[in-house]
This record gives sequence, C-alpha cells and structure tokens, in this order.
Amino acid sequence: MTHLRRRLGYWLQSARRSESLSEEIELHLAEKTAELQANGMTLEDARAEARRRFGNVTLKQEESREIWMTRFLSELGQDLRYGWRTMTSNKAFSALAILSLALGIGANTAIYSLMESILMRSLPVAEPEALVMLNWTSKPPQNASKQWVHVVHGIQGIFWPGDRGALVSGIFPYRAYETLREDNPVFSTLFGYFDGHKHSLAIRGQAMSAATEYVTGEYFRGLGVSPAAGRLIAAEDDRPGSAPVAVISFSASQNRFGGPPSAIGQAILVDNVPFTVIGVAPPEFFGVDPATAPDLYLPIHTSLLVEGPKAAHVFTDENFYWIEMMGRLRPGVTMAQAQSVLAPRFKQWVATTAKSDGELARLPALILNPGAGGLGKLRREYSKPLFVLLAMVGLILAITCVNIANLLLARAAARRREMAIRLSLGAGRLRVVRQLLTECVMLASVGGALGVLFAIWGVRWLTLLFSRGQENFTLHAELNWQVLGVTAALSLICGLIFGLVPAIQSTRPDVIPALKDGRGGGSRHRTQHVLVVAQIAMSFLILVAAGLFVRTLDKLHSVQLGYARENILLFSLNASQAGHRDPEIVNFYANLRKRFESIPGVGSATLSQSSIINAGHAGKTYRGAMRVGSVAIEGASVMTTGPRFLTTMQIPILAGREIDDRDQPGSPSVAVISERLARTYFANENPIGQRITLVDDKRDVEIIGVSANLRSGSLKNGDSSAMIVFLAASQSSPEGVTFALHTSGDPLKYVTSVHEIVREADSAMPVTNVVTQAAEIDRTISREVMFARLCTGFAILALLTACVGLYGTMSYTVARQFSEMGIRMALGAQRGTVVWMVLRRVLLLAAVGLAISLPIALGATRLVKSFLFGTQPNDPATLALAGIVLLAAAFLAGYAPARRASRIDPLVALRHD
Repeated sequence: MTHLRRRLGYWLQSARRSESLSEEIELHLAEKTAELQANGMTLEDARAEARRRFGNVTLKQEESREIWMTRFLSELGQDLRYGWRTMTSNKAFSALAILSLALGIGANTAIYSLMESILMRSLPVAEPEALVMLNWTSKPPQNASKQWVHVVHGIQGIFWPGDRGALVSGIFPYRAYETLREDNPVFSTLFGYFDGHKHSLAIRGQAMSAATEYVTGEYFRGLGVSPAAGRLIAAEDDRPGSAPVAVISFSASQNRFGGPPSAIGQAILVDNVPFTVIGVAPPEFFGVDPATAPDLYLPIHTSLLVEGPKAAHVFTDENFYWIEMMGRLRPGVTMAQAQSVLAPRFKQWVATTAKSDGELARLPALILNPGAGGLGKLRREYSKPLFVLLAMVGLILAITCVNIANLLLARAAARRREMAIRLSLGAGRLRVVRQLLTECVMLASVGGALGVLFAIWGVRWLTLLFSRGQENFTLHAELNWQVLGVTAALSLICGLIFGLVPAIQSTRPDVIPALKDGRGGGSRHRTQHVLVVAQIAMSFLILVAAGLFVRTLDKLHSVQLGYARENILLFSLNASQAGHRDPEIVNFYANLRKRFESIPGVGSATLSQSSIINAGHAGKTYRGAMRVGSVAIEGASVMTTGPRFLTTMQIPILAGREIDDRDQPGSPSVAVISERLARTYFANENPIGQRITLVDDKRDVEIIGVSANLRSGSLKNGDSSAMIVFLAASQSSPEGVTFALHTSGDPLKYVTSVHEIVREADSAMPVTNVVTQAAEIDRTISREVMFARLCTGFAILALLTACVGLYGTMSYTVARQFSEMGIRMALGAQRGTVVWMVLRRVLLLAAVGLAISLPIALGATRLVKSFLFGTQPNDPATLALAGIVLLAAAFLAGYAPARRASRIDPLVALRHD
C-alpha cells in the first residue's frame, strides 16, 4: 500500500508538471499569435506562423522532460556526495549508527530467512501449487482417562490440535487410500507415503542407520520429480511379490557410492533384507516433509519384507490408521471442488468401519489443505516461536531507529546555523529535506549491507539452536534474493523512518535567532523526550520477556529428576534389524552389556527399551493396562530394563532388590515399582511379594523392589512423580534397546570403544543416537534455552541502545540550558541540586515510559504463556525486576550529563550568553 501511494504521488507530480508545461507552451503560442495578428495577419495565419516559429511542440516537451531528469539526477548526485562527506566527517556518529542498524537489520534478516524457509517456501517439485494434502478432523475424547469411542482402533502417526479443541491428523487406513484412488475425478494422481523411521542399511559390508520412507508407486510421478540417475519407483514396483527395489537420496549416493551413476544396480541390505538400487533422487529433493530428509525410499509393499509378517495387517485393517496421502489436482479443478467431491465419499466409506453407534456418531471428516509447502510439522512447531522472535527483533530495530532519530535531533543543534543559512539564501525546504533524507538512507543502506554479514552468522547460529542437536535436521535457511530484497526494503524504510522527523524539525528554524546564536526552540526538545519515552517503553517489553524466559530456564534447571544427569552415555542398538531373533537376541544384548562394563572407566552398564527422558515415546515403553488384583492401575508406565538399571541411573532402592542377572528368560517374571505406585495401590501393605497383572502381555509379575520416585519424560512436560513399573528386559523379548554407561569422566571419551565392541560383535549393526544423558535432558528444553539466551541478548542490546539515546538527549538538554545552569549556580544553587534537577527529568521520562508500557506488557506476555514453565506471564517479581533494571540504567545514563551540568563555571556560562 505504501509503495502504491508513492507511485501514485509520483504520477500525480509528473502529471502536474506536464500540465504546467502544456499551459506554458499554449500561453507562449497565444502571445505570439496576438503579436502577429497585430501586425496585420489573419488569426489562422498568425496561429500557423506562431507554431512554425516555435517548432515541434512534442519535441520541445521531450527536451523539457530530459532537462527535468538531468536536473534530478544531478541533484541526486550532489545529495549523495554531500551525504558521503557528512558521514565521513562525523565518523563516531556514523559508526555508531551503522553498527546499531547492522545489528537490528541483521537480526531481522536472520529471523525472516528462517520464516521464509519454514512458512513460505514450496516443495522443490513441479507445480507445487497443484498439490493437496488429505487430512481428517474429529472431536476429541470427552474424557481423556477413558478409551476413545472412535473408529480409530490403532494408529501409527501423529495428531495435532485443531480449532475449538478438535483433533486433526493426516494418517488413514490403506483401504481408505484405495477407495479414494479409484475413479478419482479431481486428482490426476493420488499417492501415499509412510515414515518408516530408521533402518539398518548395509552397503558393501558397512552398516549405517538410514531414515526410510515407504512410498506408493505413484509417489514420484505425482510429485513430478525426475531422477538424478536411473529411474524412480513406479506402480509395478509397489505390488506384493515384486522385486525389492530402492531409491536412495543424492547425498547417500555420494557418500556411499561416489556419485549417482555408480549407485545404480548396486545391492544393499535393509534390515538384512536384500534390495537393488534402481535410482537416485535429485539433489534438492527431500520428500514431502521439510522436517525429515529420507536416505532411502522403498515401495510401500516391501514393508512386508522389512517389517515381517506382523506388518501384513496394516494393509487390510480398516480401523488402523497409518498411511498419509497427497494428491495433484487436475487442471481447472479447485481445492474447494475437490473437497465437495471427496468428503462425501470418505464419509460414506468410514461409516462402514464403525463398530458401534457411538463410533458412528463420532466419524472423522475429510478436509483438504494446500500441499505446496509439504507436511506442516515444522510450521506447527516453529511458527509461533518465529513470530515471537520476529516481534522482538522488530522492537530492537524500532528502538534503534528511534535512537538514531534522537541522535540526529541532538546533532541538528550543531547544524542549525547551516540550515538557517541555506533557507535564508533561498533553498527550498523540500530540497533540504530530500538532502537530509538522502544522508539517512545512505546510513541505513550501509547498515543493511553490513547487517547481511551478521545475518549469515545469525542464520547458522539460529539453525543450530532450532535443530536441538538433531543429526538429520533439514531446515535449509538461506539468504536468497527474496530475503535480500526484504533486507533492502527494510533498510530503505528504516532510513526514511529515523530521518523524516529530524529532517522536518531541522528545516523549521526561526531563521533570525538561528543566525544569531544557532540554538533552537523547544519543539525539538519535546520531540526528543517523546522518542526517549518510546525507547524506554519498548525496552521494558523486551526486558520483561527476557526475565520470563530466564526465570523459566531457572525453574527447569531446578527440577528434581530423581536419577543421574552427569557421566551417563546413551546409545541405541537394534539387533533385530541386523537379523538377530529370539531367543538369541537376549544373549546377544547380555554379552554386549558385559563387554561394555569391562571398558576401563565404566562403572556399570545397563539397557532399556528407551531412555528415561523418552519414556512412553519409544520402543515398547508404553502405558499398558495393569491390575492389582481386581483394581485397575491408571496412569502408570511400563519400562523394560536390563540388570542394574537403577544402580547405573543412581535411582535409590527403598525396599527389596533391583532387577539383576538372576532375572533371566524362563525365570519367574519380576518387577520393581516406584514409591508413588506403591503408596497409591498398596497403602500400608508391604508390596514386596505382591503381584501385578499385565493385561496386554497376559502375565503376572512379582514385585521384588520399590524405587524412589523419578521424573518421567521431558523436564517441561514430564511427570514429576511418575508411577513406573520396571520389568526385566530379558523376559520381554526386546528388539531395539538403549544402552546406558555410567562413566568416571567425560562420557564421550568412551564412544570409540563402544563402536569397536559393536563392530566386533556384528559389523552390520550401526550404533545410533549417541548422546550424553545431560545433553538429552537439555535437548528437551532447547527452545527455552534458545529463548532465554536470545531474549537476554536482545534485552541487553535494547537497554544499551535506549541508554545511548537517553544520554544523547540529556547531553543536548544540558548544552541547550548552559546559560540557565550558569545563572542558577551564580545565584547560589548547590551542585547536588543541579544534579537532581537533571536526574529528576531522566527518571520522569523513564517513569512515563514504564507507565505506558506496563499495561501493554501485561497483555503481550500472555502470547508467550505456552513457552513458560513454573512462571506466570504477569509474574510480579519479573515485572518489578525489569522496572528496577530499566530505572537503574536510565539513572546511570543520565548521571554523566547531570554531573557535567553541576560543574559548569557560572562566569563562563554568563559570558557565553
């Protein structure tokens, strides 16, 4: 809108100039015609002669316009040269302004670059705007503690919250995919895919962990992707009994085969199942989910080979939801038309899968969403944090602009005589304003160019923070032409914003007084005060946000875990993917554990089917149905562990014993329960020797010990006193496990030894997810750590910028009131009185800024409530501390000018006046 107004103003100005020129030419012709007519010529002959003597009217108009353009360019060149001289003659001011702008513009560019890559960028496929994602929405369960009355009996995927508490998901039964694919009038192609997580990929005897995606035969054709080498998966490859083929990513072909051409026809093992590489995906392609980058693409029916017979039911079970779908619209078909066609068909089909009237009343409804950006996991996770960060860096830039405007107003006092001389000699006010704005735009442009360098570093640092240490993080933020265009526009806007008010103020002097002493009136003084108040108000908002996030981080770090944080090394192994089966797999893990314990410096080693921090989210760590006698246990988790798990994790044993080497396959099933579970379900009874029934496993286990309570899950969202049942892993047929080593020093020093032991045991089994327990715990609060660090840095920068503006304002005020101060001192005013007179004004400005920003802060902090832990958005302590810090900073910024005012020599001041 602003650009349109500028263009409209330019067109109107040009039209007025052209109209004025035409009127001037017509007036000249009329005068010449009258002169010739007075000499005896007829009116028609006089007009013709006047036009002949004047020449080609159109040519004259063009020549005039060329003169205007030449004049404009000449004046612009003069403005640029004069602006450059002004910048170089005031090096300190220019350096401060450019550095401040570089930090502000660089921060905004970095955040916008991340937003562009996550929220705005399309998939690197052909015509992404024609892609549509298929989702469904349904009402949430009425009571979270009860089983859903829902057609979804089993899931392998995710849900996310929709509008008004509804649940939304993108996973469907395979039968739904077949139903919607048949005779589809709205999609030229409908394809499905399924995140197969990580599998063991063995190439030429070397094993690695590979992120895998199962795809239907129409996947690559529907996306419009061309291979980098070979061919891609087609419909004939995705049939039961077809030869097992695979497509690998471009990076995997380079790392494992030396390039795409060399990969074609190569044999690979996926979880010990042979496949043949038939193609390589293009280098820019990462699938349909920007959050993941598969190394391997397999036909979806080959999951029967990789996953085994247990995977067969997912193709026939109409109540098991697992496959995701995307379609490409036919030419001329809109998404609304597709919705109206497919929604009734899906409703009719899903009604046939209901098993009861309750399920029939709560059927999921199909919804279509744009698919140009791919799956929305990254957008759902990062959109709000990015908008919060953008708002904060926007405030930083606004404070910077206000500060520079304040400094320009203070500096204008020294140029007041110059402006008065220009105006008295006939310079137009608009011409002087344009010259001053040119200086400001030049400052902003240099600051923006330097800000790009800061943004390059900022993008890398922010990507590292957002990745949370993930190895396959696929966020590819970059400073492309769109981002650089926004940076250029931002630099221009900033130059105009901070330059406009000082330029207008500087060209409105009372010429006579300015020519006499060069000192200005009070309007500039009031304007500076307004700008200072605005700076303080914005700085307070950032200080409050920083205080809230720092308090949140402090609360998270003070959380009692109940288990060891330091000196624990975690890593994952999956022997089943390397071909190991029951009962040999139990002995295989047991032998590895003993070898790990023999490493010098390792005090103990154990295993479990997930780390504690991931309890309930990985492996067979689950919330299963359990009973004590006839009483159902609600809200407890089952966690399978190896021998000496509690000792290794330093979880105190309150009664009985822990699981150890005595608990082997074939021996009685045993369990250790947490103290909270014991108190809840056994009251004053001794739980040792009692039995718990595992409904899902159809077996009874004997309680052999009671452990202290521990926190299950992440620091922020975990259960602070979880009810946990620890089972012996050797009695549960584990597949993938997580080993934990308690070491005497830095756990990462033992990674090499771990790799050697695993390679000697089975070279086809990769070691994955290597991390210290401390790092894994910190990873769960990485967003809070990121916000605390960024906001603290932003708060410091905002505070320093505001203090510089306040210092400049008060220094200008003292200089302007130099004579007044001298008179006061001559009349007997004490130095302390003069200091307090200046500081009182400083504190008054700060108080006004706080009063304005406090209600805004109370409302704005509610937007970050979801990021807080143990702290309320309107926390009084945080608000008070932010106010005290701001007042203290304002006091320090104003003290130097106040002290300088108190040291004025009355005689010098009076002589100056």
